[in-house]
Amino acid sequence: MRANKFANIILISGILYFVSLLIYGCYRIAYYGSNKYYLLIVIVSSAGIIVCAFALKLRQNYKINLVLMGLSALIGVYLVEIFLFWKMPLSFDNRSLFNQAQKMGVAFDTRTKGQILKELENKGVKAVPVIKTDEKTIYPLGGISSITTVHCNESGEWIIYDSDEHGFNNPKGVFANENTNILLVGDSFTHGNCVHRTENIAGQLQAMSGMKAINIGIQGNGPLKELASLKEYGEPLKPKYIFWLYYEENDLSELASEKRSPILLKYLLDDRFSQGLVNKQSEIDSLLIKRLHEEMRTGGFWVEMLNNVKSIFKFRQLRNRLTLFNSPPQPSSLFRKILEQARNITTSWNGRLYFVYLPTWERYATHVKHNTFYHRQEVLSIINSLNIPIIDIHNEVFATHPDPLSLFPFRLLAHYNAEGYRLVSQAIYQHLQQEMVK
Repeated sequence: MRANKFANIILISGILYFVSLLIYGCYRIAYYGSNKYYLLIVIVSSAGIIVCAFALKLRQNYKINLVLMGLSALIGVYLVEIFLFWKMPLSFDNRSLFNQAQKMGVAFDTRTKGQILKELENKGVKAVPVIKTDEKTIYPLGGISSITTVHCNESGEWIIYDSDEHGFNNPKGVFANENTNILLVGDSFTHGNCVHRTENIAGQLQAMSGMKAINIGIQGNGPLKELASLKEYGEPLKPKYIFWLYYEENDLSELASEKRSPILLKYLLDDRFSQGLVNKQSEIDSLLIKRLHEEMRTGGFWVEMLNNVKSIFKFRQLRNRLTLFNSPPQPSSLFRKILEQARNITTSWNGRLYFVYLPTWERYATHVKHNTFYHRQEVLSIINSLNIPIIDIHNEVFATHPDPLSLFPFRLLAHYNAEGYRLVSQAIYQHLQQEMVK
């Protein structure tokens, strides 16, 4: 009787779990659009509900045996996930990279970001990680100004830079000088993850062209934040050439989150809206430092442990190896309006906006249909309809390269390596040269 009662509890719990999973999958499809990952969730959860409900009606012995088989299979899968997790000895950002570096005999700095920050503090250097917050009174779009910033490590070396007067990854004083020729808008690829400043796109374009280039990209940005950054930091400079760097893997997903912010939406709905961030850097610094202290108080060992448990519970390592990557939502009318407004803003001061399409590692590591993968054709069609010139990095760099995976650190899922950034910068510069001779 106890075994039968236990089996019933497990099966009822399974039904409740799969129902919640089904609701989650349907919600994600409705909100973000259909893709193979969310469809798989719906299919698996539906099958799980049917199997558990059917098992409840079986005879006692069959029911108990079925539950024991199911639990054994589940435990086995989790043991595989735990083993894969245990194999990667570093933080989430660089476990697989470190593992591959060892195989290739490449030195890799195994210190964590926290250890780097602590060591700099012991040397008397005030340093911070890249930090963001979204307060109700003010929405910072840059970082903490004029401070040593510990960035990231993907190629084996930690990237550390001194931020400019608005917290971006530029030399100090760039915003004080006049005659800005080139402005880069975007996310982590614009920010320069994870290469030296001279190796990122802004640094290389400046070296190639001899013109002043400013980078206002911050990791985690999506199209709405990028429009806001263009208004706040680009419009006062009125640069001649603006390069909007679009990363296909997550820009549309970021937009789905950003549109929930009333402050960010004001940039789209009100042409004259501005937070006046250029003149509020001391307030921004205070907010970001406060946020950093809050994270430090609530962080530490237990938070890291909780994140590890969440990762294992969600089968992150197994999903990565089965290439079950999330696909972004469909490009919406909101996306079109953002790019249209960005174009109108830049043309208002006789600037020239370029849309730079940046491909992801998955495009070359897996078998995909290039036109439909990550809604590529739909995105490019929208940009073409707005008469915005496109610099297609997939076609111009990666598709013609004999070994595109060599342009990523250790050939794995990450940002571009120094050579990848160089080729991207070179492709952009070629378009810039054509524009200058017109």
